[in-house]
Amino acid sequence: MLDYLEGILTHIEPNFAVIDTGGWGLKLTISMYTYNKIKIKQGNKLKLYTQMVVRDDTVELFGFTDEVERQAYLLLNRVPGIGPKAAISILSLMDVAQLKTSIMSEDVQSLVTVPGIGKKTAQKIIIELKDRIKDLPVESDKGDYSSIFEAREVLLSLGFNPREIQLALNDASINSDDSVEDITKAALKKLSK
Repeated sequence: MLDYLEGILTHIEPNFAVIDTGGWGLKLTISMYTYNKIKIKQGNKLKLYTQMVVRDDTVELFGFTDEVERQAYLLLNRVPGIGPKAAISILSLMDVAQLKTSIMSEDVQSLVTVPGIGKKTAQKIIIELKDRIKDLPVESDKGDYSSIFEAREVLLSLGFNPREIQLALNDASINSDDSVEDITKAALKKLSK
């Protein structure tokens, strides 16, 4: 089994990256979180942690910037009804710290913003992972997540879709002491472009 790949990032798009490892161009499915972390490294050497999914008709590689994101992905895959694609979708719309906060606070509403995740599935994720995810070593690098969640709710009520909201929040400059209003304004600037 592959633990990680190290090589030159030759191509990247929001849902996949191609890494040249000694003449082999390996395509990895990635989350938006990983995309935002590595998009500036095109043409440079980098390391992605991997998970290989083997099915009857395909073999697919998933790439993660760090071990914690991969651990969250593996935890999500243990939930009945959550497959590899759904797990990546969840990690594309919320980073691991946001996911952990949503599960620990039993915030069904933040989980149902992910396309394909309904209320029952969100509740199942919370029930299955609440005891497991609490030990995931996550450091918050985007400030106060309650403010971010509130800003996300404001943006959803304005009619923006969850994917474009997450992209805007990832790109926005958010400080730990920013208010909901500050975060919303920063995201709206990104959404208006």
